Amino acid sequence: MADNRTMLVVDDEEVVCQVCQRIFSRQGFQVDTNTDARRGLALAMEKDYSIVLLDVKMPNMDGIEFLQRLREKNCDVPVLIITGYPSIPNAASAMRLGACDYVTKPFTSEEITWAVQRVLGASGAAGQEARTMETVPAADETAEVLFWEEAWLRQEIDGWACVGTVLPGLRGVAPTGVRLPRIGEVVYQGLPLAGVTVPGKPQVAIPSPVTGVVVAVNEDLPKHPEWLVTDPCGEGCVACISVTRHEEMQHCKPRRILLVNSNQASFDEQAKKLSALGCRVQPAADRDAVAAALADAQGCAVFLDAASLREAGPEVAGLVNDCAPTLRVVVVGSPGNDWESAYRKHKIFYYAVEPFADNEIADILAAVFQTRELHPPKTDRPREPSEPISRIAITNRNGHKVQLLSAPGLLWRNEGLGWQIGQRLLARMFPVVITPGEAYLTPGNILSTATTCDRLMVLLAKDSGLLPGSLVRNTKPDFGVEPGEAAGKVTTMAVQPDDLGGLACLDARTIAALADHIVWDMASY
Repeated sequence: MADNRTMLVVDDEEVVCQVCQRIFSRQGFQVDTNTDARRGLALAMEKDYSIVLLDVKMPNMDGIEFLQRLREKNCDVPVLIITGYPSIPNAASAMRLGACDYVTKPFTSEEITWAVQRVLGASGAAGQEARTMETVPAADETAEVLFWEEAWLRQEIDGWACVGTVLPGLRGVAPTGVRLPRIGEVVYQGLPLAGVTVPGKPQVAIPSPVTGVVVAVNEDLPKHPEWLVTDPCGEGCVACISVTRHEEMQHCKPRRILLVNSNQASFDEQAKKLSALGCRVQPAADRDAVAAALADAQGCAVFLDAASLREAGPEVAGLVNDCAPTLRVVVVGSPGNDWESAYRKHKIFYYAVEPFADNEIADILAAVFQTRELHPPKTDRPREPSEPISRIAITNRNGHKVQLLSAPGLLWRNEGLGWQIGQRLLARMFPVVITPGEAYLTPGNILSTATTCDRLMVLLAKDSGLLPGSLVRNTKPDFGVEPGEAAGKVTTMAVQPDDLGGLACLDARTIAALADHIVWDMASY
């Protein structure tokens, strides 16, 4: 078995080969592709691949014959079947010949990545026995910590990312438990990654900073939940994700801080604590150093140490206001500081008294660097009474007719998830047709609807044992019927419901993230 990460993709569709090349080369695989089954078979017999991705229907030689000849040579390489829609005879033949699993076209990056991780994990190939953070490849020491709100990521090698959180709301309290994601689970940017138990509060959801497949978890974190406070970007790392949507990185930003402190010992202590929270700290000791730093301070926050700057501190705050009025200024004060009133004459974002002592600093950082608008802008125009939505249909940029069919009670025209999906589709200038009413999702109704479009997405509230708001996307839905062309067009979007069994009580950020991912799916097919 190959020890390195090598892959062969054999599919007569050039676009499938190109997609797999793009996805898996970013994940550290050396990817060979071939659109000719005979040449692909020769490669599979010649080289020692970690895995082969194999189309079933190809000219000259189909996937079943390919597999048969491959096994005759005693080649035990794991094989993942790619198929337009699986037939029972082909599936049975492929499994008898040692195929490990199959994935249906069209597939997303998450689906094909999940399938490959699952196959390699089952076979122990390419080091996929790695399941704990100790076995994750070491990070590049120069890799910067990036944030999506309070969630952070640090890119590792092989397209993986360590992820975690600098959790606000823990001032003066310590978490008592952590619920980790599952190995192989697909997580989505902005939707729950893990859960934290805090005394006297509902379970706190940690959002994922990026979309991908969970490949390792920090099994020690539930034993030491205090690490989320004491070392959140080190020992408190939650999981490792194989990133599948690299374009989402543009939504993740560094936390850069210009720390103005003229006392070296105090600066070192504060910088160490800020760095442990994922911040990149730039030093400045006096007014002149601040003036020079402001020329390249876009996106920074400015922290002023009142104790060391003394009477010069308010003047520095005024300099920041004049030269970079968009920057947020945080004053790190101490009890009985004589210059608090002088600071407040200037525009400052926050005046904090000893914020490092009780983890108030995590709340401050969350507020300083928050950029996402969680609530829709208010309007003076009164909304019409809301009505349920059974279906949303668009024709996307690829010319494909895509429909979203909703279970009763999940989508409403003028509020919640239904309203946000509609607004996003309209903002992208898609022709949108919204059907009011409630649809009952029987197998016959779903398959009948699938015949009228190129792709049907079925939105469900379904208990999957995950955190509320988690999304499980499945292109192999089980409707109790034999797979066929119509069933092959269907994708289920199962959302873990809230405590009342629906989606209405999910928080605004989760609803917004769900809308983003559903619209992305509708637009991308």
